Amino acid sequence: MRLSAPASTLISVGDSADLPTMTSRVDPEGARRMMEMLVNLYADRRLAVVREYVSNAVDASRVAGSAEPVRVTTPTLVDPHLTVTDSGTGMSTDEVEATFLAFAASTKRHSNDLIGGLGVGAKSAWALTESFLVDTVKGGKRTLVRAARDLSHQVLAAGVDSDSPDGTCITVPVEVEGQVQEWASVVQQVASAHAAGAVLVDGKKVPSLEGGPSWIGPVSCRQIGDSKGAVVVRSGGTLFASVPEVTRRVLESTKLISCVIELPVGSFDHTPSRENVVATARTLAAVDTALAVYQSAYEALEKRLNELAEKDIAAAVTLRAQTLGKVAKPEHLPIKFSVQVPAGIGAWKLVSSQSGRARWDRVGGRCEADSFSAARGCEVMGDTVVVTEVPAGRVLRGFARFLEDVQPGARRVIPVPKGQGAVELPIIDAEKRTVSQTWSVGAATEGVSHYTFTEWNEEIAKTKTERVASNAYQCALIGCDGANPEAIDMTAAEIEALGLPVWYVHGDRPRHLESGPASLGVYLGKRQTGPLIAAVSEAMTREKWMDRRFRAETSGWTHEQLLAVALDVLVAHADESQFFGVVPRALELMPAGRTTPEILTRINALVSDMRQTTAVQRAVMLSVWGSASAGALRAELGELRRDLMRAYPLLAHFQSYYGRREPGPEYAEYIAHTPPRLPEKAEAAAA
Repeated sequence: MRLSAPASTLISVGDSADLPTMTSRVDPEGARRMMEMLVNLYADRRLAVVREYVSNAVDASRVAGSAEPVRVTTPTLVDPHLTVTDSGTGMSTDEVEATFLAFAASTKRHSNDLIGGLGVGAKSAWALTESFLVDTVKGGKRTLVRAARDLSHQVLAAGVDSDSPDGTCITVPVEVEGQVQEWASVVQQVASAHAAGAVLVDGKKVPSLEGGPSWIGPVSCRQIGDSKGAVVVRSGGTLFASVPEVTRRVLESTKLISCVIELPVGSFDHTPSRENVVATARTLAAVDTALAVYQSAYEALEKRLNELAEKDIAAAVTLRAQTLGKVAKPEHLPIKFSVQVPAGIGAWKLVSSQSGRARWDRVGGRCEADSFSAARGCEVMGDTVVVTEVPAGRVLRGFARFLEDVQPGARRVIPVPKGQGAVELPIIDAEKRTVSQTWSVGAATEGVSHYTFTEWNEEIAKTKTERVASNAYQCALIGCDGANPEAIDMTAAEIEALGLPVWYVHGDRPRHLESGPASLGVYLGKRQTGPLIAAVSEAMTREKWMDRRFRAETSGWTHEQLLAVALDVLVAHADESQFFGVVPRALELMPAGRTTPEILTRINALVSDMRQTTAVQRAVMLSVWGSASAGALRAELGELRRDLMRAYPLLAHFQSYYGRREPGPEYAEYIAHTPPRLPEKAEAAAA
């Protein structure tokens, strides 16, 4: 059966008129399938659509020589459309047809000044919607087309007269329900990648990544998104995700936690979707060139910073903080000075006690000395509370609960005496010598939280009154299993009405709360349990509650299963109990016919059971890990490990010298070919 040739555009292929040619054909269905492949290139479709149309609009305005910014309207529930409008040259009807019908065709391919070049971006809206509007004016003639994903475009106006200026507006209908914030975030991110003032979002200017103190040569010390350890490549106003080889190269060279690196347009390779760079030799060469420029700029900035620090330490610290943001390590642009908080000024510092609980100590009292690196000065000021107009002889006291409730991030409290605008903290150089400069701390210091002495006392009194009036308990609420705990104050009646399991402990609520099963934890402080028990008869100690939870969650498990799951948890947390893993290997090497010692048989069975532990069992054990029952399992495993080491004493040598790493093959050989040492009582009886 002979197939008929499809109707299509014919493309002749051949180098010589003397040679026969063959023709490539694409039928309409094939064209639609090719379009599906093109628009499905994108991993993040929402980001891709915004990026492509904004980039095209910026390119169009640049070609036209227009100084007018591109205008972007963010989709909302009221108007669920993304609109991107430029002041470029516009398009004729024929140009619109060519742009939205041509496959992988682009007018930008041979220009390094323009962002596009693949011919896919103009069609990217089809990744999200079946059709979108192209409204364009060129030379007083307007063309309006509804571009459809099935390639059957609807021409609503073709070359009609118009008084509007040249330019193009793309309108894309999108799904907004439940995605309002995501759309706003994506639009802001894309707009910020372009030059300052190049893009307006909802009529407002957007801060640009371009320029500013964070740039050291072609590297910007900033993190885009939530992922630490990420490198983003910026080129011509477009952001590209990095790949491991490029990321490793950049971060190892800069020693930054995250950063943005600028590469010239056309100097590197990227995926057709313009989402990721590709680690080709050309890309790596472009990265190496940029890193060499960064290194020179870094050295120049370091020299400038050191010279500035000798004259104005505060200005040097501010410049360093503005440059490095939160993605640097202490060794970046070091400032070899420290700031001392003197013992005699009545300052307080939050320190960790031996129990791990934070407490406020007076500098010069239990906290004998306090100082911080000048390089961290801006960060430290953000954690500092300044109380001004403190009368002579008065000491700041009784504020721990107030700060925990109102400013849990506070780490220092510094009083400023009445009549003074600030206190001057001494600055110490690398040789521990006091220099002539000082660090001024007062109400006007950037970053600090400020109260007058009167306001301070009023706020503390208000907090105490509210607590007494409500008779509330400090609580930790976990609304459902595994949810993030919420610090909340509740009365006994409110606790009873909540209907969750209630456990209690004496002492104050810790600063950092742990997740766990759904429950309400009550921190009694120094209060008696009677009033709570009277209102909530089912309340119990945390230990009792954990044990009850343990029994409920592990109901039906055998003791051997409990031990195996506990061992699995210990091994997963790099505990020395992975030491048991040497036993199965030793049994494989044991000579045939030799009786297997009982302790090896038991441990081998335990390890075998452990290897059959499921993720659900492990999660259950972790949820009750703090219970006394789980503690008993850990103690039993510890005793079993000690029995193994008593039977094979050379294992103690491994533990002493190699810590928690897995024992090597020589230890399996040792166990396999050595009779176990008898317990001391058995040895005495044998003698």
